[in-house]
Amino acid sequence: MNLLKTIIAILILATITIFASCEKEGPEGPTGPAGKDGVDGNANVSSSLTVSSWTYDDPSWVANLSIPAITQDIVNTGAVLAYIKTQDTFYQIPITFYQTSTYSTSVEVETKLGGVSIYWTDSDRTTPVNPGSQTFKIIVIASSDRIKKSGIDVSDYEQVISEFNL
Repeated sequence: MNLLKTIIAILILATITIFASCEKEGPEGPTGPAGKDGVDGNANVSSSLTVSSWTYDDPSWVANLSIPAITQDIVNTGAVLAYIKTQDTFYQIPITFYQTSTYSTSVEVETKLGGVSIYWTDSDRTTPVNPGSQTFKIIVIASSDRIKKSGIDVSDYEQVISEFNL
C-alpha cells in the first residue's frame, strides 16, 4: 500500500510540475531601437564570358575583357579570380597546358581598373595558333568578403562559387 501511495504522489507531483511550467505568452513588448548600419560591401560578381576575339601582341594572343565591377577599391584591396573552362571543368588562371613534354601553352591574366587582359602564350615563343572561342569566369571579391572567406582554396572553382553563393 505504501508503494501505491508513493507512485500516486509522484504522479500528482509530476502533473502539477508539468502544468506549472506551462505559461501563456504575454503581450508583445515595445519595438527596440534600430541597430547600427553595417558597412556597405561590394557584391561578389561572377561573369561568364566566351571570348572569340583575340589580338596578337608578340609573343601572345591577348583578349581584353571589360569588367566594370573592377573598381579602384577592388584593385587596391579586393581580389579578382579568373578561371578558364576546359571541357567541363574550370581551372584557375594562370595555368600552363602541356601538349607534349617539350611544348606548352600558358594562360595568364592581368587585372586592371575596369577589366582584365588574358594572355595566351606558347612555350616556343613563336606565333601560336589563335586560341579561338574560350570560356572564362571572372570573379570579383571586395576586401571585406575576401577577409571573411580567407580559408577557401581559390584554385578550386567549385569551392569558390559555393563559399560566395555565386
